[in-house]
Amino acid sequence: MKNAGLGKWLVAVVLFGTTMWTACSTAWIGEAGQIVAALLPATANVVTLVATLQGKSVSSSDLQTIQSAGAQAGADLQLMQSLIAQYQKADAAAQPGLLNQIQAAMSAVQMTLNGLLPALHITDAATQAKVSAVVGLILSEVESLAAIVPLVNSNASPAMMSMAARQVKKQPPLTASEFVSGYNATMGAKTGNAALDQTTAGLLIHLHQKFARWASGGLLK
Repeated sequence: MKNAGLGKWLVAVVLFGTTMWTACSTAWIGEAGQIVAALLPATANVVTLVATLQGKSVSSSDLQTIQSAGAQAGADLQLMQSLIAQYQKADAAAQPGLLNQIQAAMSAVQMTLNGLLPALHITDAATQAKVSAVVGLILSEVESLAAIVPLVNSNASPAMMSMAARQVKKQPPLTASEFVSGYNATMGAKTGNAALDQTTAGLLIHLHQKFARWASGGLLK
């Protein structure tokens, strides 16, 4: 019992200097909600990007693949958003179970995105690199976010918390604002492919207060 308590204390010390908002459950869940709000349009925009380029560098089979993956990832992200909202209102007894469900939804998103890129056969190298970079950024953020969950779960073992602390220290999640900045820089980076660059210029996202607005076609909504 003493060792378990010491293990949790050491984890808290390690994590404090890395990402302070993860040390408090309330702060973590608030930031996680904003991150998921940004992940949703970011994921949807990957599908929009591929759909726009169908017939140029993207085949119909690739479009179907990414539409299916995008729909599944979007559904899991929406589930995460709903569970996070429930967690914020739940009592202490219900929170660990909700965290387990949130983590399961995160794992489902990771599985979907990990299987997406190997299934695509985009002919244009610039488009392939763009899709890979954006999907990679989204996947990295989900993976980093998932590592936080054991640290705020009172039912997590000291071993799980220690492992999670090492992972978070190695690759801390971006804040919602940092993710949006990184996503916009990655999506909007010029490639030299005029059709691709024109498309990506209209697929940037914007944080507004506590939620992300999706900019499509250059118009904020």
